[in-house]
Amino acid sequence: MRHKPRELDRMRLTEEETARLREINRTREQEIAERVARMRLEQESLLRELHAVGMKIEYVVDLIGMSQRYEQAIPILLKHLVMPYSDATRETIARSLAVREPEVQKAWPILVEEYRKAPMGWGIKGPGDINEYRLGAKNGLACALAVAVTDETLEELIDIAKDRTQGESRLLLLSALKKRRKKNPLAAQAIEELASDPDLAKEIASWRKRR
Repeated sequence: MRHKPRELDRMRLTEEETARLREINRTREQEIAERVARMRLEQESLLRELHAVGMKIEYVVDLIGMSQRYEQAIPILLKHLVMPYSDATRETIARSLAVREPEVQKAWPILVEEYRKAPMGWGIKGPGDINEYRLGAKNGLACALAVAVTDETLEELIDIAKDRTQGESRLLLLSALKKRRKKNPLAAQAIEELASDPDLAKEIASWRKRR
């Protein structure tokens, strides 16, 4: 569809509008840079300990999705997981623990405790924030639980998945059940029971459609 010349003129930004847009973008970029700097400052002691065991990373978030193992970092991450960091740093630490390492599996009780008490909803997410964002530490801990679960701890994970007071973060626990549903009767039964849960029903129903 071709626009007429007058329509094109109306669509063009004026110099004032262009300048205003650039200023908005500059302000946003500055806010992001300042937020990242505050996060790095908060994580300074954690990064120092990670560097001491050979982790050559600039930010803690660099661990997430790292292709090589970092088992030497697990004890440090577990120690810092229970420290009073901001929600954003706690989420990063928790997601960094979503790896299949024996030390993480042994720390199952710690992960469960931290998950259960992690707040939900909206709040102050990072150090120095003045605006509220959706909190994410609970989601990060759910990811760690889904990866760390073993046959011995599966029953407790199922109990957590059934606990509606834990909110929508339970969606992230389902991957552990989906993975085991054909081999483990407990997982299969749990999926059947959770299929009517308002927070989980849509996700579970989508599995059946893909069969």
